Amino acid sequence: MKEQFRKLVALALFVLVLSGAVVAQDLSPKVRANIPFNFYAGSKMLPAGTYIVAVDRVSHHVAVFQRASGSGTFLLPSQVDDSYTGPSLLTFRNNGEGTYVLEKIEGPDLALSFSTEKALSHTALNQPAHDTTVIAAVSGK
Repeated sequence: MKEQFRKLVALALFVLVLSGAVVAQDLSPKVRANIPFNFYAGSKMLPAGTYIVAVDRVSHHVAVFQRASGSGTFLLPSQVDDSYTGPSLLTFRNNGEGTYVLEKIEGPDLALSFSTEKALSHTALNQPAHDTTVIAAVSGK
């Protein structure tokens, strides 16, 4: 019985990995951003560094990942606007005490907003955000 359970778990993990690989291949466009501070993307803390941001134009799922460390996460936007025509930008909310939370990703023909309240409430003891920081991203891989 224990052996069958192990096989079932291994099979489930294999299917999960394959489905993740398929989703990752559908993500575009890709931009690169050098983020000089630790930040929250959703509820996950990510270290400072150079990140790749990829967006699935159909489902609007977003992958934010760092190849060097393997850090990253998938996000679902709370708001989508397809009319943005400016440069690729990442906007972060700052609570004034060094806690940064990814709030918005903007790029040609796509602007995505993310809920920041959950991350700020967990990390900043319910203090409101005082400032925003914008990071310009470079198009391409």
